[in-house]
Amino acid sequence: MKRSAAQYAELSRLLDELLAVDESARASWLASLPAVHERQRSILDGMLTLDNATAGRKLDALEAQLRSSARAVRALCERAW
Repeated sequence: MKRSAAQYAELSRLLDELLAVDESARASWLASLPAVHERQRSILDGMLTLDNATAGRKLDALEAQLRSSARAVRALCERAW
């Protein structure tokens, strides 16, 4: 579905407002949007979910790198002693 410039402007405004809200209160903020913003609510929710999923994947990758590095450091230390 194509969106108009006005729809993007409204979505941008709502996203700015949402991101200004503390992360723990964002779900409540979304739920309190008037019915006229139902379509934007689902889009914003998807954006936040995508953002959280992306952040989760990045944290998982970082954890794997740290674990790998820790194993390498242990191996080097064992060889040195």
